[in-house]
Amino acid sequence: MLGFNLVGRAVASLYQVYRGLKTVAAHALREPVTGEYPEVLPETHFRGRLGLTVNPETGEHLCISCRQCERVCPDRCIDITAHKSPATGKLELIDFKIDHGLCMYCGLCTEVCPTYCIINTNDLSFSEYSRQSLVYDLKRLTLTRQESAYYFDKQELPKPKPKPAKDKPAEPKSAAEPKAVRGPVPPGSQDERTSSGSGAN
Repeated sequence: MLGFNLVGRAVASLYQVYRGLKTVAAHALREPVTGEYPEVLPETHFRGRLGLTVNPETGEHLCISCRQCERVCPDRCIDITAHKSPATGKLELIDFKIDHGLCMYCGLCTEVCPTYCIINTNDLSFSEYSRQSLVYDLKRLTLTRQESAYYFDKQELPKPKPKPAKDKPAEPKSAAEPKAVRGPVPPGSQDERTSSGSGAN
């Protein structure tokens, strides 16, 4: 009876070895599925690092300093600095900061942006050695024209329209232009005496 049990256990063990070798042989002739990261980046669909797009055709920045993303952010990780232009009376962007150490990538800022300026990129490897390094300013956030065109096509966003051309400032009048006609000369003035003297001659 004991010998029968030993034979049964040996057969069961050999069967398990056969199953393992069968699995190895089946995968030996298949194409590898392991990704060579980071040389080959995987095709991902997720809310990654935030970025600011530009017009792919003109390179103009799309942020209009409306601060909607700053107001809707539940973590208060967005800080926008802007000022009103004395020439146009509109807000002009000075700096745009996002603390990725506080951001929870909810995507609310991307949904309220009227110009599709702020978006979630596919960048997943931006670890740093300090928390301060996770604070991105306007220069680090702004994408290139090629990157912006890629995300506009990938996320199927409407292409931005070019901004209207700014009015040129009025040119100063040259000295050669004739002077404006003045009103009547009061009696006894120097101009009247000059004109009367010239008429007498």
